[in-house]
Amino acid sequence: MELTPEKLIEMLEQGEALPNVILMYGEENYYRSKAAACIKKYVFGDVPAEDMEISVFDRDTDLKRLNAAVNTYPFFGGSSLIIISDEKIFAADKKQKENLEAILLNVPEFCHVFISVAKMDKRGRIYKKLLADGACAECKPLKPYQLKPWLDAEARKRGCRFEYEAEQTVMEYLSAADTAPLLLLEQEIEKLYVYAGQRRIWTRDDVEAVFSSLPEVSRFALLNAIALKNLPDALELLQNEKKHGGSAIAVSGLIAFQVRRLAQVKELAAKGMNQQAVAASLKTSPYAVKKLMEQCRSYTAKELAGFMLALADFNAAIRYGGRQFEMLEEILIRFLGKK
Repeated sequence: MELTPEKLIEMLEQGEALPNVILMYGEENYYRSKAAACIKKYVFGDVPAEDMEISVFDRDTDLKRLNAAVNTYPFFGGSSLIIISDEKIFAADKKQKENLEAILLNVPEFCHVFISVAKMDKRGRIYKKLLADGACAECKPLKPYQLKPWLDAEARKRGCRFEYEAEQTVMEYLSAADTAPLLLLEQEIEKLYVYAGQRRIWTRDDVEAVFSSLPEVSRFALLNAIALKNLPDALELLQNEKKHGGSAIAVSGLIAFQVRRLAQVKELAAKGMNQQAVAASLKTSPYAVKKLMEQCRSYTAKELAGFMLALADFNAAIRYGGRQFEMLEEILIRFLGKK
């Protein structure tokens, strides 16, 4: 059976019936770690840790030893748990794959196998067999614009909810990130829950107060200052990045991301596309697009194109060393100083 990682974790936590072989695969380690944290309780219940029969195969797996572990009845009776995180055995030669398949498709009733790997060939026989006879969940990283259902669920777990602007602010803070750091976000949401106390509706002010120490928030502030052509704030925030050991190349990339977004929004809006259409085209939240549509009016299309060209020249020039942050300052003064 195929499940979402959230549903699989929920079933594990609630002790619902699942097949004896569970596969969690994908690049998002957050979900795999959450499942690994509750698999022992699911299999053994309240059995003391010293009486749990657990075998871990995380590297250089010997299939004979794996087969023995799967088929050996637990010394103390009850159940046994096999944890497999060795990805190489799923990319072995044909004979080894056949042997592994035979083991995983003939797991005795007393044994539970939990497989947690970053990569799995969905075209292979093993995956297709596990999908048919086991429980499989693909753990895909979330893009910042995809966070709303996850944020809603995290708030709901705590009997709370985000106001619209509060939730959109979290997503905006992470807009420059390739993928959302779910583990970090979970920790910040727990802080938010404590900060709000008895209040069950979280506001934008709450989010700003709790998330303020995150590096992503400082970088968001820099990007926002650039969008607003606020030169004093932009220069101060750039100095903060330098003071905290930030990389000029990384900061340049963030600035380029923002300038590119402003240029894209300006171009699409000029074509007559509305807020929702632009958001869908750029795969970002309508709330963020609304702000960008207002902010991009501060720049002409020619200015944004020149800004991007200046950043490209900067990236080429810093290969030879020199005044990296000073050069970035000069670019900001050049383009943000124009009114």
